[in-house]
Amino acid sequence: MPLFSIIVPHFQGTIPHNIFLRGIKCLQSQTLQDFQLLVYHDGPLLDPSLHFPIPITPTPVRHNDWGHSLRDRGIREATGDYILHFNPDNLLYPHALQTIADEIARPPRLLTDTGQPLDTNDIIIFPILMHGLLKFRHLTFQSKTNQNFYIILTGIPPTLQNIDAMQLVMKRSLWLAEGGWSDKSELSDGRLYQRFCQTYGHRHIGPILGEHY
Repeated sequence: MPLFSIIVPHFQGTIPHNIFLRGIKCLQSQTLQDFQLLVYHDGPLLDPSLHFPIPITPTPVRHNDWGHSLRDRGIREATGDYILHFNPDNLLYPHALQTIADEIARPPRLLTDTGQPLDTNDIIIFPILMHGLLKFRHLTFQSKTNQNFYIILTGIPPTLQNIDAMQLVMKRSLWLAEGGWSDKSELSDGRLYQRFCQTYGHRHIGPILGEHY
């Protein structure tokens, strides 16, 4: 059984094919390869003129629900211990999975007076760079160039518009206990993730491990 299942929703024409290939390549280049990759196309047909370097499972109909039905299917078909949701315009740095795996392996911190766990490795949250999202102007952002803005999205606290789908890695058993990706609304990642962290606790990784464009 792999440590991670990485679930990727694919939308034909939503992003350029070369961007999709860039995302897949960053997964194939991970220093830790203890994962399965589940890629679902929001159907029904794939463009036969395009090259896909990995297997893709088309759905019989187009759900058109921001990939949430595909994520839900992936959760149920995954065999990994932990689930990571990855959008085709995301990037994970080469050491990202190894860093997350190291944090999963670390024993929970304990409160010295009671011996109760202070954190948990059931849910891991990591920060990313968010590129060009001017709708986040109300948050602090930095300018790399005059045209390219980014913010560091920490995921802390894990609330609506403060966390992206790729930033939370959670045990598959917890996903199943929660009924999978049950909320199909556009901003459901923030709503679901906030509830999960309040229910089960979480552990936060300091280094930035990826990017969203």
